[in-house]
Amino acid sequence: MPTDTAPSRTQSACRAAFVTTLLVFLALAAVLVTTQVAGVVLLQPTWITWASETLLTPSITAGVVFGLVAFISGYLVPERATAEG
Repeated sequence: MPTDTAPSRTQSACRAAFVTTLLVFLALAAVLVTTQVAGVVLLQPTWITWASETLLTPSITAGVVFGLVAFISGYLVPERATAEG
């Protein structure tokens, strides 16, 4: 039985949304942690407070959106058939 290996529009859209939300989440979290570490190393408590107040909620929100996109993609994108035998 031949299988279609070309990705469908749904698969492409899910993949793009997955990658985009992952990168946004990782970028926000990396900036948050990097700023806080720099604040600790350079003895700048205002940097730590600023990073927490400014970036924590967007980072958590981006993580939630990423999780939802991954969850929904699991339902919309079928699993690949494994070759038996």
